Amino acid sequence: MIRAKIELITATEMRNFISCVNSDGTADKYVLENFDGSFRADARSMLGVAYATAEFDGVFLVNRTHDGVFPKGINKFRK
Repeated sequence: MIRAKIELITATEMRNFISCVNSDGTADKYVLENFDGSFRADARSMLGVAYATAEFDGVFLVNRTHDGVFPKGINKFRK
């Protein structure tokens, strides 16, 4: 499974990230995972993104529908 390591610090970055993921025009299932993949959160929701950035030991974006396919513009959030 291909993952993109991301870093979101401010609330503005989180909102911009969610907008980017939600504006991809697909119904793909995006999740945020911690380093070892044992915890997941919805990458399309503010609550999920806030939880992941606060609690995870590294945040990774995963497309569960199409492995390795990420929304346009996601690179500005990559670490």
